Amino acid sequence: MKILVIGGSGLVGSHILRAATAAGHQIVGTYRKFQLPGLVPLDCADTQAAEALIQREKPDAVVHAAGWTWVDGCEDDPPRALAENAEQPESLARICHSLGAQFTYFSTSYVFDGAHGPYNEDAAPNPISVYAKSKLEGEQRVREASGNGALIPRVICVYGAEAQRKNFAYQVRRAMEEGKVMTLPSDQRGNPTYAGDVARWLLFLLERREKGTWHLAGPWPDCARPEWAEKLVAAFTALGVKRHPGFALKAVPTAELKQRALRPLKAGMVSAKAARAGLDLTPTDFTQSVRELLVEFKV
Repeated sequence: MKILVIGGSGLVGSHILRAATAAGHQIVGTYRKFQLPGLVPLDCADTQAAEALIQREKPDAVVHAAGWTWVDGCEDDPPRALAENAEQPESLARICHSLGAQFTYFSTSYVFDGAHGPYNEDAAPNPISVYAKSKLEGEQRVREASGNGALIPRVICVYGAEAQRKNFAYQVRRAMEEGKVMTLPSDQRGNPTYAGDVARWLLFLLERREKGTWHLAGPWPDCARPEWAEKLVAAFTALGVKRHPGFALKAVPTAELKQRALRPLKAGMVSAKAARAGLDLTPTDFTQSVRELLVEFKV
């Protein structure tokens, strides 16, 4: 299978490229701002360039692992959130549909309000932030543009090695080494999910040409953020990362953080559909999953 990954320099996209290569698939990856060796430039706002790339490469599957995921930033700029998380994926889905390529759009557990989680695929979305609304709009537009043929995985609390070193696992490691106090929400719960597992699960679905909405998440839907941090600290410690004496975790209610965008508190997900399909949802061991954060990142 030939797979085009849009957003190949990001956390999820880079892991998909690595997993697809290891599985023997032919891959092409793109980047917008953060360049990595072997990736080709693409700004999804340029519809003509996107269509030309897809026509030239003739992929069997196109995976959209891009978009604007800064939740508070989206709150301040709804038009950009809508453009990057809904309008651009819609255009890509329409192009893929016309050319016969399978289209994948990554969504998020934030489409739920977090009042009654954890959620399975049949739960009714109710987004409470601009980011969440733009992602739900993206889901709806992609479904329509693809004739309901798109694959829409929802993910949550994704961590792992990445070139830009931005995700929560890197934040915990830096705080450990620099002796910082991490203030974390005590009441936000969700599934810590390793990006390598997301990539593995996605390939299973792509190879079966699945479509529709799927929850791809680790097996801890009620894991609070401080508990997740402790799991990472234990894994880093086991790998020899030194814990500075000043390092500490401080848990406070979300309301005290005064974040611009509302967060769904119980946003955990249940991967019920994937389990029924026979997908091996066994997560990678935490220590193994963070080991790659300690070496130079490579796609």
